[in-house]
Amino acid sequence: MDRERNTRWHWGRPLRLSRLLSLAIAALSFLVILSAVSLFLSTAVLHRNTARLDNAMMGAGLARDVELELLHYGRLAEHAAERDGMEPDNQRKAVHRAVQDRLVEAEAHVGSDMEEQVLGELSSRTETYFTARDRMERAGLPLEQALQQTQLDFDDALAKAAELVTINLADAENARKSASFWDDALDTVSIVVISGLLLLVLALVQGARTQIYVPLSALRGAIERFARGDDHTRAPDIGPVEIRELGAVFNEMAASIARKREEQIAVLAAVAHDIRNPLTAIKMSTTVLARSAPSTEPRVLRTLTIVDRQIDRLARMTDDLLQATRIQAGQLELSRKPCDLCRLLHDSVELYASTSPNHRISLVIPEGTLVCEVDEARVEQVLDNLIGNAIKYSPTGGEIRITADRDGEEAIVAVSDQGVGIEPGEIERIFEPFHRAASTRKVAHGVGLGLSVARKIVEAHGGRVDVESRRGEGTTFRIRLPLLRHERARRSA
Repeated sequence: MDRERNTRWHWGRPLRLSRLLSLAIAALSFLVILSAVSLFLSTAVLHRNTARLDNAMMGAGLARDVELELLHYGRLAEHAAERDGMEPDNQRKAVHRAVQDRLVEAEAHVGSDMEEQVLGELSSRTETYFTARDRMERAGLPLEQALQQTQLDFDDALAKAAELVTINLADAENARKSASFWDDALDTVSIVVISGLLLLVLALVQGARTQIYVPLSALRGAIERFARGDDHTRAPDIGPVEIRELGAVFNEMAASIARKREEQIAVLAAVAHDIRNPLTAIKMSTTVLARSAPSTEPRVLRTLTIVDRQIDRLARMTDDLLQATRIQAGQLELSRKPCDLCRLLHDSVELYASTSPNHRISLVIPEGTLVCEVDEARVEQVLDNLIGNAIKYSPTGGEIRITADRDGEEAIVAVSDQGVGIEPGEIERIFEPFHRAASTRKVAHGVGLGLSVARKIVEAHGGRVDVESRRGEGTTFRIRLPLLRHERARRSA
C-alpha cells in the first residue's frame, strides 16, 4: 500500500497548497456566480411574467365588468321600454360613469398594442352610444325607438368588450405558458448548478481530506509520538509541497533532538556509573565513623546523620539516572509475576508513614485483592516515587490520600496531595526527561527523571498514568494497570 501511495505521489509533481486552494476557489466562484446569475434571471422572469399575468387578469376583469354593466343596463332599459316607456334619469348616467371608470382603470393595465387599440375602440363605442342616448332623450324620442336606433352602437360596444376580454385572457394564457417554460428551464439550470456545487463540495471535502487532513494528521501523529518519547518516529513524505516541507523540517529537528538526547543520556550514564563507586566508599566511611564516634559528641553524630542522609539522596538520584538511561536505551527488563497491589500499597504507606510528621497518609483499598502480573520491584519504585513526590511537593503538610479500586479489567491506584499543584500547560511536559514544572522548582530539588521513569515502567506493563492538578490546590496521579486474567474472570463471575 505504501508503495502504491509513493508511486501515486511521485507519478506527478506535487502541487502547492496555495495552487490547490486557488483552483478550488476559482471553481467555487464560477458556480456561485452562475448560481447568482440564474437566481437573478429567475427573479426577473418571474417578476415580468407575474406583472404580465396580473395586467392581463386585471384587464380581463375590467373588460368583463364593462360588458356586464352594458348588459345589465340593456336589460333594464328594455324592461323600462316594455313597462311604461320611462327610464329613470340617473340610471344611464350612473352606468355611463361606471363604464368610464372601468375604462380609465383598464388603461393602466394595457399590455399590448392590440389591447390598447381595442380598448380605444371600446371607449369610442361606449361614448358614441351614451352620447346618442343623451341626444335622443333631449329630443324627446320615445325610449323604445331610441333603443332601436342605438342598438348597433350598443352591440358594437358589447363586441369590443368581449374582444377585450378575449385578448386579455389570451395574454394571460401566454404569460402562464411563458412562466411555465422559464420555470422548467430555470429548474433545469438550478439542478445543474446545485449538482455542480454538490459535486464540487464533495470533491473539495475529499480533496481536503486526502491532500490536507490526512497529511496533517500524519504529521500531527508523528509529533505526538515524538513528544511521548518515541525518538525514532518520523513524518511521512505525503501531501502538498508546504506540508512536505513542514514534515522535512520536523524530521530534521527530530533527528537532531534524538542525537542530542542520546548523547546526553550516554554522558549521564557514564557520570552516574562513575559516581556510584565514590558514593559507596563515602557511605561506608560515614558508617564506620558513626560507629566509632564517641556517644558524648552529639554534634558529630548529627553531622554524620545529615551526611549519611545526603549520601542516600545522591545514591537515589544516581540510581534514577542509571534507570532512566537504561529505559531510554530500551533496556528495561521486567520480571513479571502475579502480585497483589493492595499489599504493595500497604508496604509503601508503612515506609512513608513516619517520614513526615506534617502529613497524614490515608489508604483506601477494596475488599479482597487486586492481582496484577507485574514486576513487583518496578511497581514499588513507581509507588515510592509518587508518594515521595506527594510529600515533597506539599511542604505545608496536609493529607496524602491513596486509593485503589477496580474499573472493568483494570486496577486503578490514585495518589492525591494538597500541595503546590501544576500549571495546566505543564501537566503533559512533567513526564519528559529532565523537565520540572516551574511551580515545583523552588519547593524541592531534583533532576526531573522520576516521573519519566515511572511512566515508562507503567506503560511497559500495558498501563498508563493520568494526572489531574490545580495550581495551589494539589495534584492527583492515577495509575491504571491491567488485572490478571483469572482475577478479571473471578470478578465477572
